[in-house]
Amino acid sequence: MMDHMAGLGAFMQAAETRSFVAAGRQLGVSASAIGKAVARLEDRLGVRLFHRSTRSITLTPEGVLFLERCRRIVCEIEAAELELSQRQEAPRGKLRVSLPLVGMLLLPAIGAFVRTYPEIELDLDFTDRLVDVIDEGFDAVIRTGEVSDSRLMTRVIGTLNRPGFTGE
Repeated sequence: MMDHMAGLGAFMQAAETRSFVAAGRQLGVSASAIGKAVARLEDRLGVRLFHRSTRSITLTPEGVLFLERCRRIVCEIEAAELELSQRQEAPRGKLRVSLPLVGMLLLPAIGAFVRTYPEIELDLDFTDRLVDVIDEGFDAVIRTGEVSDSRLMTRVIGTLNRPGFTGE
């Protein structure tokens, strides 16, 4: 299969540059290697893809059709690679979060999060009780005050300053 792909690459580069020498230079191989790869491709397909002279090469009608199909195939491969790379970049899956009841005030921010990350399924638990993050399977918990479980990673996301209230 890799030999087939190399042959297609050699053919396409030669067709684009109209030269085995230029194709070889761009692919980092000799003009002879390009010529041999194209000849093997032609033998496998049972058709001539190029008219050859001592000074130039031009595509045969079959070569024109084959080049068009190869271009479409390469575009499909590039689109598939782009699609997969974008899927890996976009966060996805279930995110289980516990918030205090006052966390309902965060609904506008939660809505923006859902619009930004549509592939994430949010499972929100609004409760004022102290949840066991690990045993209850939460990915994140938003609370005020000190953390009592040393197994957890914490991060201050803001401070609340109200008369008569102290804490983070």
